[in-house]
Amino acid sequence: MFFLKSSAYIDYVPPKLTKGKVWYISYYVRNPETGKLKRFRMKINRIASSRERLAVAKILIVRINEQLALGWNPIMEKIAPKSYCRLDDALESFLTIKGKELEGETMRVYNSYVKIFREWLQSHGYDKQMYACSFTKANAMAFMDDVDEDEDISARTFNNYLKFLRALFNWMIDKGYISTNPFAEIKTKPKKLTKKIRRIMTDEEVARLFGYLHKEHRIYLVMCLMCYCCFMRPKEIALLKCSDIDLPRQLIHIRGEIAKNDNDSYRTIPDAMMQYMDVLDLSVPDNYLFSEHHDFSFRPGKLQVCSRQIARYWADVVRPKCNFNMNLQFYSLKDTGMTNMVDSGVPLTFVQQQADHSSIAMTAIYVGKRGRQANELLKGVDIIK
Repeated sequence: MFFLKSSAYIDYVPPKLTKGKVWYISYYVRNPETGKLKRFRMKINRIASSRERLAVAKILIVRINEQLALGWNPIMEKIAPKSYCRLDDALESFLTIKGKELEGETMRVYNSYVKIFREWLQSHGYDKQMYACSFTKANAMAFMDDVDEDEDISARTFNNYLKFLRALFNWMIDKGYISTNPFAEIKTKPKKLTKKIRRIMTDEEVARLFGYLHKEHRIYLVMCLMCYCCFMRPKEIALLKCSDIDLPRQLIHIRGEIAKNDNDSYRTIPDAMMQYMDVLDLSVPDNYLFSEHHDFSFRPGKLQVCSRQIARYWADVVRPKCNFNMNLQFYSLKDTGMTNMVDSGVPLTFVQQQADHSSIAMTAIYVGKRGRQANELLKGVDIIK
């Protein structure tokens, strides 16, 4: 489906030359604020020779026609000073500026979204010469319709696309590329469709996972234990340095620069987890504790592993080998570990500290998901008088 104007001159009337006492080129464009066509005139009497005047007029008419066909609007130029800039240039400028402001993982996501958006534009008849102001609400709706029709894209991912594109085009408004956001009025998927499918693991599933990894991949087992016992996020695990591990004190240092809340914190390594830590090579402090390798060995090294690789190994290897369904994800380990720790008698405040949560209420969200069971203590309470 193509969106280069297929019906004649909906938003403009093409230029024409009027000869007389005054030679001028006139054309009409639609005012986006009133919805009405506005006339523009360009006098060319200053050229003395009528032959040269006619030649220049023909060149100007072709040029104006090309600009109008690509969505150029002189009214928009006053509203958005950079509206004549190419959309592709605006996208590149966005990535360049954000690359100086944001950290690596966020920029990886931004680059991915922009790449997909550019590929869609190319596949739908746009080239790199189109103006930023040429991308309309109709085009935005068509893009989101294609996203929605992709069976591999969930409602949550649909909303993530929409959230990013709204932010991208709001940035373009701030920078003067456009005057209105074409994604602003597109509705997100309802909350009931975007609920997380992740669930906590049963004791049997935890035993199956750890038993398999103990035999097949002890380094990945340590990564799982960091999520299960220390409540670490995949990104934090991926960015750990060997120097962050203090085995004598049984501590893992989460540096503020890699933490979600930007604050330094320490996670306690439980005694039961210590027996698995000897598989790690901590001899080079500056090495990443888990490094990028094509064989998914995750051995320490100079090259930081992407947190997506952790999830990929879970999806490609762990899930089929352990016969887990889609609602068991790597991050299920955190929910499961927190719930099991509370069930084992550890005070909720200690679990809060280990998880580095800002409040007990946040910790409470993660625990108690095993099933809807009556509280045994409350069963025995008699307050009926």
